[in-house]
Amino acid sequence: MNSLPTILRAVVHWLPAIGVAMLGLVLTHVLAEQQRTSVERVAQARHAEQVEAAVNAVNQRILAYTEVVAGMRDLYLVDPALDYRQFERIAAGHDVRVSYPEIRNLSFTRRVPAAGRSVFEQRMREQAEAKGYAAGQIIHPDPGPGFENLFVVEHLWPHAGNDGVWGLSIHAQPNNLASMLRAWATGVAVVSAPFSLVQERELANGFLLRFPVFTAGRGAGPSAPEFIGAIAASIHARSMMSALEDSGFLRGLALKIEDLGRVAEAEPGVTILLGTTPSWSATRADEALMVQRELVVHDRRWQLSFLPAQGLLSEQERQLPHWISAGGVLASLLLAMVASVLTRRYLLTLNAVRSTHQALERSEDRFLAVFNQAAVGISLTDSENGHFLRVNRKYGAILGYHEDELMVLSIQSLSHPDELGADEAAMAGLRASAVSEYHCEKRLRHKNGSWIWVDLTVSPVFDSVGERPWHVGVIQDISARKAAEAELQYLAYHDALTGLPNRRQLLDRLPQILQAGARRQRFGALLMFDLDHFKLLNETRGHDQGDQLLREVAARLRDENGLVVRHGDDEFILVAEDLADNAVLAAARAGALGEGVLERLRAPVQLGGKPYQATVSMGVSLFAGDELSVDELLSRADLAMHEAKLNGRNTFRFYDPALQELANVRAALSADMQVGLEQQQFELFYQPQLEHGYIRGAEVLLRWRHPRDGLVSPATFIPLAEETGFVVELGDWVLRTACVQLAQWKKTPGFAELMLAVNVSPRQFRQADFVERVLAALASSGAEARQLKLELTEGLLLHDVDDTIDKMMRLKSYGVSFSLDDFGTGYSSLAYLKRLPLDQLKIDQSFVRDVLTDPNDAAIARTVVALATSLGLAVIAEGVETEEQLDFLERNHCHAWQGYLFSKPVPVAEFEALLVRS
Repeated sequence: MNSLPTILRAVVHWLPAIGVAMLGLVLTHVLAEQQRTSVERVAQARHAEQVEAAVNAVNQRILAYTEVVAGMRDLYLVDPALDYRQFERIAAGHDVRVSYPEIRNLSFTRRVPAAGRSVFEQRMREQAEAKGYAAGQIIHPDPGPGFENLFVVEHLWPHAGNDGVWGLSIHAQPNNLASMLRAWATGVAVVSAPFSLVQERELANGFLLRFPVFTAGRGAGPSAPEFIGAIAASIHARSMMSALEDSGFLRGLALKIEDLGRVAEAEPGVTILLGTTPSWSATRADEALMVQRELVVHDRRWQLSFLPAQGLLSEQERQLPHWISAGGVLASLLLAMVASVLTRRYLLTLNAVRSTHQALERSEDRFLAVFNQAAVGISLTDSENGHFLRVNRKYGAILGYHEDELMVLSIQSLSHPDELGADEAAMAGLRASAVSEYHCEKRLRHKNGSWIWVDLTVSPVFDSVGERPWHVGVIQDISARKAAEAELQYLAYHDALTGLPNRRQLLDRLPQILQAGARRQRFGALLMFDLDHFKLLNETRGHDQGDQLLREVAARLRDENGLVVRHGDDEFILVAEDLADNAVLAAARAGALGEGVLERLRAPVQLGGKPYQATVSMGVSLFAGDELSVDELLSRADLAMHEAKLNGRNTFRFYDPALQELANVRAALSADMQVGLEQQQFELFYQPQLEHGYIRGAEVLLRWRHPRDGLVSPATFIPLAEETGFVVELGDWVLRTACVQLAQWKKTPGFAELMLAVNVSPRQFRQADFVERVLAALASSGAEARQLKLELTEGLLLHDVDDTIDKMMRLKSYGVSFSLDDFGTGYSSLAYLKRLPLDQLKIDQSFVRDVLTDPNDAAIARTVVALATSLGLAVIAEGVETEEQLDFLERNHCHAWQGYLFSKPVPVAEFEALLVRS
């Protein structure tokens, strides 16, 4: 029995070694399992990411098909009588099969009433004879009698590879016919259920994406829109999926697409397989990894099923759990041996240090208890880089972090960018012993991304040699106090009911606005207006509805450019800065702004469930600098507002009667322009453009023959049209009229090769559908795109150059050319000039006029010619009035010109006479 303690002492040092070995093995197993789980999660995450990217790719592909079909549909909206030649020429010009080979064809299926079948068949036979097709059954398969309407493929591109589609009666394809009837009934784009494509040699599913086409009728009865057919793209499903796979969009995924039925169906219908990728049948992945997504494709629902077609993990990632297991076992054994050796030494010194260790633990426990339970946030940071060395719970709670998360951050990384400079200066002072403490209120970033206001005090901590290697920081959350201060500040300068700036903010900012206008020498305007009969509204319908109206007015004014203020009970003020550098133009723009506000506020508003139409009376006072005091400016606007009330309300008046008269004239002229366009008062004049002495074309210039004022100068009505936006409608008319003239000249010998240059305003060019409008004008008139030249101004370079280049490139692909007008007078950036797909530069007449007397203008003219030559561009000069000017231009290799030397702008009959005489 006495030998038992001896045995225990002999083996006790092995016990920790055994424990270390067991613990190491357990930890190794846990780590290996965690790594295995982590690897599986990585695989799942990669698979999910690939699936989402693939779904987006399918959706984008469908959108691309939709744009192609919609573009072809627009041709029929412009010209419902479009014949097969125009259809095939335009479709071939797009050649969508280069970008989307899965589109087997583009077709137009016409609705053929029973009564018109014989006429239709005759037209189809004529088309077959013109194309050299063998005679035979035109409509196939023959649906037989008894159909009120037939639906037959009339226009088709390409014919090659689509044998049997032209003349196809889609009654033989129930899914195809069903989608045609849905398009007719709904008037929107539809997608057919999957069906076998007749042009495929092997049975292969596809679908049709179809847009209905109606005539441009209106109302009901005989003039109602009539359904004439539909434009469709025939898409081979397997090719679509192969294209996505070849383009890398599926990224190692196998895909199966099934049609679930129409969106409008309450219950899922019969699931129809649309197609699979070639890799689907070869995939041996676990079906637990299958991910399914539902995609709405116009009026149908598709189910997309995905399986990984290749491994989601690298060999190294798959083997990592095994490497961890092997390494953990080896490390456990080595640590067990080390533990055995260290235990021997430890047991010898354990008793000596036990009491000291226990005392230190008690001291540290007391410190940590005080540190962590403190009511303020406390941190210890490195004095050099500000990294956190220790923080208490309160510090982390204030900022939303766990204490351990802050250990990888620094105080600088959490500080607001605007305060970093002051913080760095203060920390430098602490490090240099210039200050003993730093105190401030600052913002620190919360974990959720918001900014927290804190009260911060930082003090240095000395080490044993008197250095300052650490800083102790104490923070308290003062966000509530700061929020209260901000709320008080907001209420002091904003109206509580509407949220708009109030009178106090107006009086603070107006002096600054006046001084800024004086510095820039630019005019501004103050618009004061109140609601007509507002008191009556309060008395008859209650103050709650009056308040509702005030809030609605504020909401409608909130997007106005300028300072919008609620000035009184029902009185508002709009301050517009930087309108113009002269009073006349500033008054015009202020008048347009006032008209816009009146129009916006006239729209009815629902008050208590009933419509109410509010109107306002407005006074406008211009200002140019600070020659007027704030009170004088407000008084003038108030007087003008009362003048508006005396003139019947629901209008505005200027403080200056002369400016009011100008506003009235411009308003009348703007209304006359709309009437003038409707009554065909506008016409095109033509100024010949010559090259080497021969007329090659003309620039079209707009003229207005006003029934009362006679010929109105373009300098009068074009700027007004630009400001009001009417220039877009006016420019479309000019473009269509010019294209019609080109088409007429094509039929006349000697005129067929003429080219017309049409000026395009920046506002017209920036319309999102500008390209489509130009193409529609060409298609509807039959004009050749190569004979149309669009003249752009340098002002376009100031706005979205990439969009400008994109539109120009799209039109150039059809043959339209471009000339840069007034070159050298505006934003002449060579960096943009070399990017623009231009064909010609035009030397402005201001340089040509003085080319013989001003050396600078002569140098500019020569430089433009040299620049155009170096860039491979043609060059033309405008405003040539003398033989000497023409001689100068020809000596300097500019052989194209226009001007009064040959002819002023003239009506079309006079232009044609000039061409005949020349």
